[in-house]
Amino acid sequence: MTRQPEPVAPAPVRVLMVMEATIGGTKRHLLELAYGLRQLGCDVSIACPRIRDESHGDTSFWDDVSRAGIPVSELPMERGVWSLANIVAVRRLAGLLHGDRYDVIHAHSSIGGAVARVASQVVPRSRRPMVVYTPHGFAFLAGGVVRRTVFRLIERLLGLVTDRMIAVSPTEADVAVEHGVVGRDRVVAIPNGVDPSVMPGPEHRDDVRAREGWGHAPVVMTVARMTPQKDPGTWLQVAARIAAARDDVRFVWVWGGDQQEMVRAEATRLGLSGRIDFLGYREDARELVSASTVFLLTSRFEGLPYVLVEALAMQVPVVATDVTGNRDVVRHGVTGLLAPVGDVEALTGHVLSLLDDRERAVALGLAGKRDVEDRFSIAQMVARTLATYRDVMHEKPKRR
Repeated sequence: MTRQPEPVAPAPVRVLMVMEATIGGTKRHLLELAYGLRQLGCDVSIACPRIRDESHGDTSFWDDVSRAGIPVSELPMERGVWSLANIVAVRRLAGLLHGDRYDVIHAHSSIGGAVARVASQVVPRSRRPMVVYTPHGFAFLAGGVVRRTVFRLIERLLGLVTDRMIAVSPTEADVAVEHGVVGRDRVVAIPNGVDPSVMPGPEHRDDVRAREGWGHAPVVMTVARMTPQKDPGTWLQVAARIAAARDDVRFVWVWGGDQQEMVRAEATRLGLSGRIDFLGYREDARELVSASTVFLLTSRFEGLPYVLVEALAMQVPVVATDVTGNRDVVRHGVTGLLAPVGDVEALTGHVLSLLDDRERAVALGLAGKRDVEDRFSIAQMVARTLATYRDVMHEKPKRR
């Protein structure tokens, strides 16, 4: 009887992840992905700034990666598109790629995506890794006409040297195709994953409320950077209308951002002083969300926001804008409520409806938790990402 040869295990995939935006949801995504890929046998390294420019207190990424034993190279980058630091970063990253052989370079967010994809073209073709890019939200979806046009053009040009785009939501994948960034055959949607078992449970709710001085008051909150993308002006207008309708509601905003001075001044102008708490960056943000009554997110665009997924995982009813990413998380009328961007009246009505009808709010929260458990798995996110790497590596001979 002829003995069959033993199956040969595939060689470990060597991947270099590049990211400038080492805060918030993108930080969490990269940490979960890097940890998970290493558990599956991948050789993962990271190139990123030691501390992100304008981190607003969220500075833990480098230490978290180092503690996990993941090799990390310091690659200073800045948020400005035309920053000299980013040009220098291209040269430094090209040196890393030339000196070490990687199968895949996986770039995250717009600045990291631009630096990594340009650097990949500088090295000799024989040492060039396959290029994977995750946008985490397209910057050309908001802002003035000139800004949108320029950012769209940049993404289209860089799309020409992108072997595969991993969108974090199906609608983000649709946007990439509709705007000519990449073809349908070069984009795959892999939603962000979370672990509901590590989320704070309702048993801690009273302790958190007592600690924060909320008592039994209804709390409408958000966890969001104070940037145009998150549209804090609309959030504050909604809060002002709710405050006028009900005198028992408190408002909480976690995190800072570029517009924090404007946000505080606008809150005062709208008469919210004494009704709203600006808490800045908080490492215990999950606990705060778990103890809130309604989570409100007024983004103009998203990739796939972790804050919404986690709020649902903790059974907190959510109200959000009906935009890319948000609509992939929230099933309107089933797990939460959606309204058009900037529609203060509709957003206000949704929040008040949940504050006034606690039975419905609880039902949405329970449905949200079940939906997260079904659709947003870390294990699936990691496994599908590794499968994508292997797919593009298989295509490498064709590219050459």
